[in-house]
Parts: sequence; structure tokens; C-alpha cells
Amino acid sequence: MKEIKKDDLIDLFFNGTTLRIFLNIEGEEYTAKIRNKVGCMYSYVSTRLKEFEKLGLVEHKKEGRIKRYKLTEKGRILKQKLEDLLNIE
Repeated sequence: MKEIKKDDLIDLFFNGTTLRIFLNIEGEEYTAKIRNKVGCMYSYVSTRLKEFEKLGLVEHKKEGRIKRYKLTEKGRILKQKLEDLLNIE
């Protein structure tokens, strides 16, 4: 598995759209559903999901031509920490 560098995570997650994509992965989601929730281009969501997968944060299961993405254990931990951070009052 690829070593995660702090700068890579900062570049990846501290973009509002990218963060919304990551936080909207619930259960098993397909790309178009995430795109509809976030309101951005399909290709952008697809690219980000592939990057999340390379980092070990999501995994996919293929059903015909459709890929369903879900968070890995590492992804669930990160999502919880990001949600905790965003809920600071």
C-alpha cells in the first residue's frame, strides 16, 4: 500500500468539492448518486473516487458496468474525524 504523505492529503481534502464528495459516501454509493448529492461533474467525482481508492480510503465492487464505492475502515475513521472537526462550534 502507498505511503500517505501529509501534503497529498492536504491537497486532496482541502478543496470544498472534494471534501463534500468524501463526506457524502454512505454505505455503497455509485458515482452518479454522489454527483447528484454534491452537484458537480461526473468526471470530477470519478477522478476523486479513484484517488481515494489509491489512498486506501474507499474500495469498489463492480456490478455489471456500475462500480459501487464504499469506505474502508481507514476511510470511515477519517470521515468521522473530519465530521468531528467540522462540527466544532
